[in-house]
Amino acid sequence: MFTSRNIHFAILGIILGATLGYILAFYQVQSSMPPPALGSSGAPPNHPEVSNEQLLAMFKQALAKNPNQPELMTRYANFLFDLQKYSEAAEWFQKVLDVQPNNIGARTDMATALWNIGQRDKAMAEYQKSLAADPKHMPTLYNVVIAELDSQNIKAAADVMKKMEAIDSKYPGIDGLKRRIEQESAKAGK
Repeated sequence: MFTSRNIHFAILGIILGATLGYILAFYQVQSSMPPPALGSSGAPPNHPEVSNEQLLAMFKQALAKNPNQPELMTRYANFLFDLQKYSEAAEWFQKVLDVQPNNIGARTDMATALWNIGQRDKAMAEYQKSLAADPKHMPTLYNVVIAELDSQNIKAAADVMKKMEAIDSKYPGIDGLKRRIEQESAKAGK
């Protein structure tokens, strides 16, 4: 009646039963726990809620103490850009360039802000200055492709895209730009 084979099956059954019971108990406890509470901004509950107006005031206060700090000015300009206050953002990017004339990122961001407020010729001139300083600056090339597409200059956009692919074919967003160029080319061909 008690053979070694039966004993092995009994031990295996006990081990599997205990393991299954442990797993079920663990997941039952886990599923009954409430999710962690987040504030309306998605931040943890003890994180202070700060409005955009409060952030603007904090930036202005910090800039009053450190008026020529390029990193702070750049963050402020980027924040204004995110709020779609492109004209003010362009002014602050220009202030960054007054302190750091070789800051290609600030120049490109200023050009994009200028583009968004309709100063397209000035924006393209700033993009060209950025590319003169660094012909392989991918963020500038990316924005030039978008600007050329917005201007319905599909051939110029495709030419810049070829440069981008030669530099870094895995650059984030490049596939989306390629699709957009293809779509615009198809529209123009009709």
